[in-house]
Amino acid sequence: MKKISTSILKSANWLLTGLLALLGFSSCDQVSTDMYGTPHSKFTIKGKVTNESNSPIPQIQIRSPYGEDIPHADTLYTDSKGEFNYSFNGFFRSDNIPLLLTDIDGEQNGGSYAPDSVSVSFKDVDVTGGDGGWYLGEATKEITIVLKEKKEEIKK
Repeated sequence: MKKISTSILKSANWLLTGLLALLGFSSCDQVSTDMYGTPHSKFTIKGKVTNESNSPIPQIQIRSPYGEDIPHADTLYTDSKGEFNYSFNGFFRSDNIPLLLTDIDGEQNGGSYAPDSVSVSFKDVDVTGGDGGWYLGEATKEITIVLKEKKEEIKK
């Protein structure tokens, strides 16, 4: 009796091993990948800063606080043509990106300009070039900002 049960167990083991091997290899035909992460995009703001007579203003400081409770801000400056290019990676932004403009060199850039701020929205901008995964692509927004001359304060 012991010999029969051993041969039955060996046969059952071979049968189960073959069945599991067949099912295991057949399940590898479908390629599925698990993805971990967060959808993100590259955002670019291309801009030009001019005065009221449409002349470019160089060396204007542009700061962008990237959100609440973040102790730092990205800082950049306009070039000799008054142009700037601000790029950052992040989640899809439906809110506005604040840009704070400050004339830091006074009269050296052709005038003394009052500080200003603008908000740039990416709400309705097309995002292109995604990879079909977590990278959704790039979005670009072009703006022109007109700064007003700082009014002289009358001293008493």
